[in-house]
Amino acid sequence: MSFQNLELVHVVAMDQQNCIGKANDLPWHISADLKHFKAITQGGVVVMGRKTLESMGRTLPHRTNWVITRDPNWSFEGVKVAHSLKDALQQAALDVPASAQPNCIFIIGGGEIFKQSINITDRLEITHVELDVQGDTHYPAIPENFKKVAAEQHIDDKTGIAFEFATYRK
Repeated sequence: MSFQNLELVHVVAMDQQNCIGKANDLPWHISADLKHFKAITQGGVVVMGRKTLESMGRTLPHRTNWVITRDPNWSFEGVKVAHSLKDALQQAALDVPASAQPNCIFIIGGGEIFKQSINITDRLEITHVELDVQGDTHYPAIPENFKKVAAEQHIDDKTGIAFEFATYRK
């Protein structure tokens, strides 16, 4: 299901237990994954929850940053604020230029935002990290209607951590 003719894309890295975070931070540092994330989302519109932005401590440059929060008084410099997923997607859709390629909105976390949007998402860009970190924030189970259509295996030069860049489509 596309949202206003835009493709909704989850961009996430997770371990073998679908862990995406630990103590409000990424539980690993894989330089290639950060570069991959940047390449996918650069120049686009990203939607995230408040905790995700606060864990990064800054907006993502060269992207329109939308944050979802229930707090009507919350603000952060350089961020557009919405108070529900639906509101964020409707407003973020107006920020995607008609000429944008790909023509999509990137949902980048956290766990609650992924859970709320998994059933309306068109594509998943997942970095599968071969670790079990026992974190506290998890990605929802990938629905059966998603099929892996591309995969690239890698090993991080510095840490030796194995990981896979995978694309899933409905």
